[in-house]
Amino acid sequence: MAKKEQAAATAAEQQQSAPGLSLQDLVMVVQIIQLTSQRGAFKAEELESVGGLYNKLIAFLQSTGALTSAPAQTEENKND
Repeated sequence: MAKKEQAAATAAEQQQSAPGLSLQDLVMVVQIIQLTSQRGAFKAEELESVGGLYNKLIAFLQSTGALTSAPAQTEENKND
């Protein structure tokens, strides 16, 4: 019986120490993508995959309620 209790305790410890992501972490990723794209950090051939990931993150965060509206446009995009 002690082995079962020890195994259960080990499993509980592993769950508590396992790294995880919160919705706030994903919101921060969206902000990082916005900032780095404004600064021209991505090559042209990378834009499609970065934009696709960005769109997926926005859709997911809106579906969870972490974002209630689309992110604000940058000044550069407003002038276009």
